Amino acid sequence: MDIDIWAEELLNDVCEKWETPEYKYAFKDCGFRVFYSPVHLSPELMVIGYNPGKDDKPFSKEEDSQIPEFHEYLYHNSRIARKMKYLFESIEREDWLADSVKLNLVFFGSENDAQWETMDRDLRDKLETFCFKKVSDIIDTLKPRYIITEGLKVFDILTNSVLMGCSKPEVKIGVGGRQIYARSRYGHTQIIGLVHLTKDRISYPDWNSIKKYLNADLKDLDQTYLH
Repeated sequence: MDIDIWAEELLNDVCEKWETPEYKYAFKDCGFRVFYSPVHLSPELMVIGYNPGKDDKPFSKEEDSQIPEFHEYLYHNSRIARKMKYLFESIEREDWLADSVKLNLVFFGSENDAQWETMDRDLRDKLETFCFKKVSDIIDTLKPRYIITEGLKVFDILTNSVLMGCSKPEVKIGVGGRQIYARSRYGHTQIIGLVHLTKDRISYPDWNSIKKYLNADLKDLDQTYLH
């Protein structure tokens, strides 16, 4: 399989769905985005966010209909990019983030999650079902070793509604009594859910806990074989 041709066809499907006249909603000019990075088979790491928001770079149909040449988190100064870079640098895994495949759970943009949820429910269900099937196909095709979700909401949707057969999640609770970290498994892929690094307020002790859990879970391939 030529992975670039496969990814380009997927992007064409998303663009055609966004352009379909029957799928009209008030904030359609927010556009779409699937990949934020080059696409390759068997990545060590895949990062999945919720949907494109106002913190993203401006939508460009021409640009966003193509596979990026570089990882957007390395050059776009969005808040989530800065936080993710800081997190991975702090556990000395910045190369993993740089080489990761980054995408969204929902490809169609909105100013924020609340605006997305104002859409007519039937239309939203159709668009989300379309996206979830594509995300499942992306994961089954690329076969990442690890998936990190940007937010526990994404983790819950991914493990409960997108992928079938995930193991029962293990959860970690922070000092305030809320869930800050979760993990599950889908076949040979470990799925790790993080509290959202920009939308949720994270205390200093919780930051340290998240770094500790993540550092322990992200193992090099040779370490995996040794265990």
